[in-house]
Amino acid sequence: MSDLPPAIKAIQEQFRPRFEAQDARMEAMAAAAFKARMDNAEVTHDVSAEEALAMLAKEAKKYDLE
Repeated sequence: MSDLPPAIKAIQEQFRPRFEAQDARMEAMAAAAFKARMDNAEVTHDVSAEEALAMLAKEAKKYDLE
């Protein structure tokens, strides 16, 4: 990024707050979608705690929420 002309760097800095806000909104939306899936998940009692945690970890990786 240091090879960019000063005018381009200035434009990037001008838009940085917008991009950071958009990133935060997208992260919040992903977290809400994950929570909704977990809230609507069917509870089963025939798996061990270790298996359940492994399933949750695998699901969290889909949303990059670890």
